[in-house]
Amino acid sequence: MKQFEGKGNYAINKYYKFPYRFFYRKKLKMIVNLLPKGKVFYNILDFGSGPGIFTDQLKQHSIHVNQFESNDVLDPRWHYDAIVCASVLEFCSLNLTISILYNILNPGGKLFVASPMNTALASLYFKSIGDKQGRNSHKSIISAVSKRFRIEKYDTWMNLYFALRASRS
Repeated sequence: MKQFEGKGNYAINKYYKFPYRFFYRKKLKMIVNLLPKGKVFYNILDFGSGPGIFTDQLKQHSIHVNQFESNDVLDPRWHYDAIVCASVLEFCSLNLTISILYNILNPGGKLFVASPMNTALASLYFKSIGDKQGRNSHKSIISAVSKRFRIEKYDTWMNLYFALRASRS
């Protein structure tokens, strides 16, 4: 995992060393658990992919996986059957980002989101790893998503993370 150090918002010392790697892996597992069993998407966009540490796992559920990072150009002619946002919407302009995701998701497509919750436990966790970044709250993320998408499934873990699956409405 050292090849990913310092790329995107990924930092081994913060997220992938003991004891924090357990929490990071749990968030990714929450998304995997929301993927429909036995369904293989034609294409998935890993929006905010960082260096692509989730790509191999997403390839098990899709024929094609595209990665997108903030410096990449997102062509509005591209369309996807599924979009994954793992710990990215808390850092975005929500209304603009959700609108873009809606427009590039095929009708009937699925949006998968996992992010930290705005709770005392999450604040303690981020303080313990020295992470002082400002974030959109989980409530504002859910509200923004629900304006354009129909939330099909929602799950939380230990009052630390939430994950949801939504379809394009």
